[in-house]
Formats: sequence, C-alpha cells, structure tokens
Amino acid sequence: MAQNAALANGMKGARLRVRTPGKYIILFLYFPVVMVAIGSGLWLTWVEQRAAVAALEYRRSVSGEKVAYFTLPEFLVDLSPDRSGRTAYLKMNASIALRGAVSVERAATIDEAQPALIERLTFFLRELRPEDFDGSEGMARVKREMLRRVNLVIAPESADEVVIEELVIQ
Repeated sequence: MAQNAALANGMKGARLRVRTPGKYIILFLYFPVVMVAIGSGLWLTWVEQRAAVAALEYRRSVSGEKVAYFTLPEFLVDLSPDRSGRTAYLKMNASIALRGAVSVERAATIDEAQPALIERLTFFLRELRPEDFDGSEGMARVKREMLRRVNLVIAPESADEVVIEELVIQ
C-alpha cells in the first residue's frame, strides 16, 4: 500500500539510477580534447608562418622598390692561414636580399633552410684567407660565391643579393 501511495505522489522509487551510456562519455570527454589538439596545431602552424615572415625586414631601395632582407646570424670563424702561417678570425653579419613579391612560402623556405645555409657559408668562409677580402674585386668575388651557395640551398627559390653588413678580420 505504501508503494501505491508513492506512485500516486509521483515518486517512482527511492533508488532510481540513471546511467550515462559510454558514447556520451566519449562525446563529452574526448571530443573537446581532440578539438583543442586540432586548434592548437593550426595555431602553431599560423605562428610558425608569421615567424618566418617576421624574420624579414623590409626596406626601400634607392630606386624606391620594396626589398625584403632576411638576416642571417653572426658568423665567427677562423680563416685559413695566410702566406706567413698566421691564423686570422672573421666576424661577419650578412643578410639575404629578396626583391619582388615575397610570399609566406618563400620566407618559410628560407627559414627552414637556415641551418643548411649557415653550414654552407661557414665552411666556405673557413676556406678563405685574409687576402681574399682585399679590394673591391675580392669582396665582390666573396659576395658572388656566397650568393651562389645561398641559391643552391634555397632552390627553387632564389635570392637577389647577399649584403654584408659588418665584416671584421682580426
């Protein structure tokens, strides 16, 4: 009789247990985790592309053309011994000049190739002697060879010029 009175009042029992099916647990727990992982991956890709473009510095050339410069890290290498057997040290800051339309892909290509660029240029600079930097013709030869090596690394893209910003030989 007490049971009939409880049913009449709308109570279906004191121990009513509601179970959540497993698919709802997956939906409410794993789905948000997957969405956060996908979102963070997209965000990191976007940040990486912006970092590649941020590494470029834009300046106006003498002709008024917009030129992008990709700054390379400082080189500090020991040069080959000169004729007297004395070893000299080279400290150099250089940039790669890019003319024309500079896209995110072009900047990202150069940014990804930076370790190979540094390696090739370091080995090239270590082969040089202090006499190789004498005069304007010597500097032009060094810049041409550096540009050739840069273009080999970043192919199919190409750089227009290598700008030596600072050069100290001790």
